[in-house]
Amino acid sequence: RLHLGALGVQLTELTKEQAAYLGVEVAGPYKPDHYRY
Repeated sequence: RLHLGALGVQLTELTKEQAAYLGVEVAGPYKPDHYRY
């Protein structure tokens, strides 16, 4: 995340509409429990 500012990138929070579209909660988690790294 530290290098994003140097690239002119700004992170924003997920909106309720985006979360509903993706089928996740706004606060996360964003990956299902069965997902393995």
